[in-house]
Amino acid sequence: MSDRITAVEAYQNAIVKGEDDSVAGYLADNVVVESQFGRAEGVEGALALLHEPRIAGLLAAGPHWTEPAENGDTITVTARLPATAPFGGVEFVFTFSGAKISRVEQQTLPGAPVPAAELRLTDEIKNAVNGAFDNQTPMMIAYSDGEGEIHLSFRGTIQAYSDDQLAVWARDPEGGLPRHISARPKVTLFYHDPKTRTTYTFYGRARIADDPDARTAVFDGSPARERQMDFRRGGVAIIVDLDKVEGRGPAGRILM
Repeated sequence: MSDRITAVEAYQNAIVKGEDDSVAGYLADNVVVESQFGRAEGVEGALALLHEPRIAGLLAAGPHWTEPAENGDTITVTARLPATAPFGGVEFVFTFSGAKISRVEQQTLPGAPVPAAELRLTDEIKNAVNGAFDNQTPMMIAYSDGEGEIHLSFRGTIQAYSDDQLAVWARDPEGGLPRHISARPKVTLFYHDPKTRTTYTFYGRARIADDPDARTAVFDGSPARERQMDFRRGGVAIIVDLDKVEGRGPAGRILM
């Protein structure tokens, strides 16, 4: 095994196991590290960047390391992540000056396509949607008007209505959302919780539900504060028939 390969393996161990001592001796005094999370110069800076928590977070899924590929004064190795991970992996390109690493480039790779599953909202997704208001991560809905403009608005009443439907209670029957969906039913709804790195995007077709039972279910399914703001129930219930859901939850990426 060459000294350069040993240096690359020491760098890997420093990332995965925190073994800084094993890699420090392989770094040139003027080493430069470029990554998506910043740039570091010098040995101390390079070692500090090794402990960037977001890099550790990317590699926490247990990557598969490829065999080092040598090309002149560079060696490339890739930490490939499972298909459900948010990225495909991290590519490391090491440039050497003699036996020491003079430059490291760390670049995240796009994720592999996620196989599509049947559209069926899981309990995890339903709980996230239904708890969005109280979790202080209110959802947004996007719709288009007659001029082709796209409108975005936060809605505290967005809720899971069935395994393949969401619903919204709109307090103003003459508001933009209720007025425009009859002619332009396509809508997009968005959920994001930065604390858990959870993001869901819902695509579907919206319609006003006139059925009394549906109106009651959607109103009653809204948070108490939202219900109180329309205690006379003068609003309208909107059902969204979903066509696609994509995003990332605690278990990884999804596509339905």
